[in-house]
Amino acid sequence: MQRMPAGRLRAAITWTTVLFLVTFVHHVYGGLRFDSPQRTILAGVFSAVFAVTYLAYRLGSTMRWARAIFWSLVYAFWVAAVGLFEGGLNHALFVVLRLLDAQTLINDLYPVDGDARISDDVLFQGTGVLTLVTAVVLAVAPAWSRKSPTVVTPRRAAGRLP
Repeated sequence: MQRMPAGRLRAAITWTTVLFLVTFVHHVYGGLRFDSPQRTILAGVFSAVFAVTYLAYRLGSTMRWARAIFWSLVYAFWVAAVGLFEGGLNHALFVVLRLLDAQTLINDLYPVDGDARISDDVLFQGTGVLTLVTAVVLAVAPAWSRKSPTVVTPRRAAGRLP
């Protein structure tokens, strides 16, 4: 079994942790600020999923099945569901449409009593958009962390070339 490069796993868990923290703060703040217990419950759900993700990360350095669970959670849950859906659709798109003053489109896409429309709160919308930004970084960070292999030639090994 080929081992996963440690740098890729480390980059993925680091950015997953950042995404979890941003999402957690966003939902706890939103739950308290807008008297929305379902947001606070979601913060608990995200904590449980993060715990499973971290456990899969720890086991993934030696167990293939744990690595598969880890990467599935990273891309399906953290990047797609949390980042693209929650951060992208629920916050980033809403903020862009607000800035463009596209009220008709906002009315078509977001229900009047929906979560996205309840707030002009900069911290709430900002952490929502930051969720998308962090998820995009998470999506590409493991690829960035790959180190190109150094070719060792007999001359370099003998110290004749730098």
